[in-house]
Amino acid sequence: MYPLERSYGQEAFYAWDENKPPDLSDKQTSPDYANAHTWSVSSFQQLVEAVAFLGSMNKRLALFYRGQSRDVAPLPALFRNSWCAFDTDKHFEINSTICKKYWDALFDIGRRVFEICNEPQLGLPRWRGLKGIREVQWAVVQHYGIWPTPLLDLTSNLRVAASFAMSFASATRSNPKTGYLYVSGMPYSTGSISYDIDQQVVLARLQSACPPIAKRPHYQDGFLVGRFPLYEPDHEAAQNSSLIRRLVAKFQLHDSGEFWNVDFPPISLAALLPSQDPLRERLLDEFGATGSYSVYRLAQSFCDADAG
Repeated sequence: MYPLERSYGQEAFYAWDENKPPDLSDKQTSPDYANAHTWSVSSFQQLVEAVAFLGSMNKRLALFYRGQSRDVAPLPALFRNSWCAFDTDKHFEINSTICKKYWDALFDIGRRVFEICNEPQLGLPRWRGLKGIREVQWAVVQHYGIWPTPLLDLTSNLRVAASFAMSFASATRSNPKTGYLYVSGMPYSTGSISYDIDQQVVLARLQSACPPIAKRPHYQDGFLVGRFPLYEPDHEAAQNSSLIRRLVAKFQLHDSGEFWNVDFPPISLAALLPSQDPLRERLLDEFGATGSYSVYRLAQSFCDADAG
């Protein structure tokens, strides 16, 4: 992804909140500045007010959100040090050799995902995008955690991101919680999947890729973002896939029992990750630990070959 040069973030907000200057152009900051200067809020209402300012000022950017319980680099799974195999608690290491094997296997897994989504019992009314566009297939693969991909989960829903950031757990004054929410600026989407060559960004709207019967993507307002084009998963590709390159602001959410209220309640884990999801159940049959194409066994074979 091509990095943002400058955007209106925390510094511009504080300048406006204090003096209401007629021109804030000298208060624009870089993604590195946004990453280094965490913006603290103690209620969802404060978060909404801050993001409303960001949306008003950054008119040429579409804002997307990612919630994390820890402040770790928001990298796609393919470029992390390890990943947790689908339907297991087993973590597998990812090094440069294994990363290439994951990459090569991703194309076949993506094809299988299309075939599953297109089965009659699931039903995919418009199937051509998922059949012919690899990034659309990878969007489904990544969102359901089937296999490491070069795409990263985002949402257009601020409340969804904040709920993920706070780990869906209640907090009290004696047992406070913190979470992190990343606000990224992307080119405006022009369809179910958008490619911006100048900004080197691909942005996929998950709702348009999955069958209507799939619940998770629709409940989460999910999007997937990545670097485009991507030919090989090398070190340069990993660096260029970090969400920090598009960062407008990074929030630290503090909850001492008052972050959420009656007007702004959290979204439950059961609502965002429903257990009765027909697509996930079918994907488990195929790719789960005991499935016909177990990604656990495939990843284990990569590790065994690398160790040997």
